[in-house]
Amino acid sequence: MRRWLAITLVGLVPATYVVAFLAMGWVRSHQGHGGQDYPSKIEALAVSHRSADPLADARGRGEKVYRHYCLVCHGESGKGDGRNAPMLNPHPQDFSDAKFWQSLGHDRDYDAIAQGGAVNGKSVLMPAWGHTLTERQIRDVMVFVRAFNAPAKP
Repeated sequence: MRRWLAITLVGLVPATYVVAFLAMGWVRSHQGHGGQDYPSKIEALAVSHRSADPLADARGRGEKVYRHYCLVCHGESGKGDGRNAPMLNPHPQDFSDAKFWQSLGHDRDYDAIAQGGAVNGKSVLMPAWGHTLTERQIRDVMVFVRAFNAPAKP
């Protein structure tokens, strides 16, 4: 009797894992309504949990990073008027200044965030955040900061 019980338990445990694994696969394949056609693109995006505006998502993530690391020098509206700005010489960059963005080449803002201001011939007081922030966080901050120069919507 003990031998039969031991053989049954030894076979039952792996069988339970196999059944659970197969059941998980079946459940996952049926999530999201199994490729159902939706009357609108918005409804399809809502069901798939993908954003309708990935740029807005990046801007939202970038705002969180900006508020945590950059706001103290660059200020609430990116004009270089943060709490620490009066103590810094030169003052932090005004991101709403169109001339600044025109003078800045492609991805030089990424370099300034990752490697510090000195890499672009700007202030050595701008710290390098490349070891603190991930590449995605830096790109998200770039999206958020570039929005300071965007024309106001009517």
